[in-house]
Amino acid sequence: MLTRFRTALLAAVAAVGLSATPGLAQEWRGWNIHAADYPNGRGMDRFGELVAQRTNNRIRLRTYHSATLGQQDEAIQQMRLGAIDFGNFNLSPFNNLAPSTNVVTLPFLFRDVGHSHRVMAGVGGEEIARDLDGIGIIALAWYDAGARSMYTRRPVRVPADLQGMKIRVQTSDLWIDIMRALGANATPLPFGEVFTSLQSGVIDGAENNWPSYESTRHFEVARFYTTTEHSNVPEVLAVSRQRWARLSDADKAIVRQAALDSATYQRELWAARETESRARVTAAGVTVIEITDRTPWSNLMAPVYAKYAADPRLARMVQAIRETP
Repeated sequence: MLTRFRTALLAAVAAVGLSATPGLAQEWRGWNIHAADYPNGRGMDRFGELVAQRTNNRIRLRTYHSATLGQQDEAIQQMRLGAIDFGNFNLSPFNNLAPSTNVVTLPFLFRDVGHSHRVMAGVGGEEIARDLDGIGIIALAWYDAGARSMYTRRPVRVPADLQGMKIRVQTSDLWIDIMRALGANATPLPFGEVFTSLQSGVIDGAENNWPSYESTRHFEVARFYTTTEHSNVPEVLAVSRQRWARLSDADKAIVRQAALDSATYQRELWAARETESRARVTAAGVTVIEITDRTPWSNLMAPVYAKYAADPRLARMVQAIRETP
């Protein structure tokens, strides 16, 4: 029995040594909160295919979709510890860990999708990548996550309609303060609990993009979608620093380029999916309340900017983003 145990232990140690050695076969585990057929899931699968092709299968990536490896906050901690090798995350859960992520989460910051792409290819992406590196996560590329809007169990046409409503937010002080500025009661909840919480009345609404609203079937229990488009937070495709450190420079270049190529693919899928999702929920009878003038909403955000962009570095970042053509 002891001999068998020692043999198994030595084999395990050898396997770790092989997976940690540049140039030898590696198996990576990846996290994704969305379903496999969602644009992000398909983008991550494309990432794995490209890495395998370009390394002749020396590096093989498997993405576990639908939060199989845990909810988002748990997965971030696992990535920092090296228990998860790569993942696609919304930037909001990093707000309390990486200060620059607060900036791109600020409401009504980006003019449109093209503006957000240019920002993330420049000053925004550079600052955030630096902060994420500081907590053990290497940013490789930026995925689209669409404009986020409010959806509720009763109509919301002006900010005053949100007064006292319980609105689900991600676990982030910034998001809590955004909802407070609008007069709502911010209710942090895991994404997987939103449907039942809406159904039971634990919350009155949530906020997200068209594909998330449609794919989770939240439209069945929150029948009013108000196009506030208050936030356009990018998502990051990242790898743990422990796994990154084991790669040769040549493999790092391959992995990074594969991530960038997958982001181009994901963005194309995202644009198509937004159009499809809106059409599906409209056909299902959802009431879409169009907001054409967002000034009454954005005017309420001054205290949020004062709190989260007061630091000189972050204030400069906000200014640079606003000046990005």
